[in-house]
Amino acid sequence: MFDQCSVNIYPIIYKININELISKNRMSHLTGLYTPYSVNRPLTQQEKVDQLHQGQQNCEIQRIRDKDTVIKMNSTYLETVDRYYVDKGNASLLTFTMFSIIIGFIIYGTIIVLERYFYWDTEPDVSKIMPPVIMFAAMIFFCVKWTLKEWFRKTHYPIRFNRNNKMIYVYQVNGQILSIPWNEVFFTYAKGKGAFPEWGIDGHILADDKETVLQTFSLGFYGSKYELSGYWEFIRCYMEEDVVKELAETIVMCPPVADWKEGYKFGLQYSFRLCSRFDRVRFIVLPIILLESISRYIAMKTSKIPQ
Repeated sequence: MFDQCSVNIYPIIYKININELISKNRMSHLTGLYTPYSVNRPLTQQEKVDQLHQGQQNCEIQRIRDKDTVIKMNSTYLETVDRYYVDKGNASLLTFTMFSIIIGFIIYGTIIVLERYFYWDTEPDVSKIMPPVIMFAAMIFFCVKWTLKEWFRKTHYPIRFNRNNKMIYVYQVNGQILSIPWNEVFFTYAKGKGAFPEWGIDGHILADDKETVLQTFSLGFYGSKYELSGYWEFIRCYMEEDVVKELAETIVMCPPVADWKEGYKFGLQYSFRLCSRFDRVRFIVLPIILLESISRYIAMKTSKIPQ
């Protein structure tokens, strides 16, 4: 039963306060994609304090949320998107824009040099040309490298929770699949860096000493700590409780990326979830959302579906 969630492509309106808007940091949640996880280290005291325990029900949770991350759900497994899927295309929009500006400067500079050479008979001064050439070359390298973190990669990196064999399967950025027993993962709240950090949930695979972090992966949603508590309870209940039918009824939208690539229309509407939260600034955010939707579409169309 519940072989796959039905898809609702209409934008969803959420209520959110301004503190949650301010708390969004657009880069720190990309740890694992742009920057590596911190591994081969002991657990911090804060991670131990913020640990999320399997087998322990949180009775204070008023609402269990899937946060629009569920791709598939049935009586055997639950599959969700990765944490990078939500803002896919945003970072590459910035880096590709920088790349385009740099190329524009290079073309302009080349025209000036050629004009002086052919029309003014002025020999180019190599000592003055080489420093900006080296600088622009380095900037182009990093822009292309960062853009290709989202373009020509995978449409998403699914996380599968199998309730029958109590296993988690994580499709990693490097293409490998991490398989780990549910009860052997050390889950904890993870606070991002920066002045206005967001929160996520990290799963640590520990060494035999139960202190050393060997590998880390992140669940498919980041946001406020309050939202994350409901999201964690959704995952935990699926793996440990006999409430599959009840959980399925709470799901409103499933990203349609299980067997095909996300289309532009859905990607735009998915991005509009953020825009629709803030009626007063909707027209300010709208141009950014439209630009991000184009970059997201390019990222989806140039990437492959994970197999």
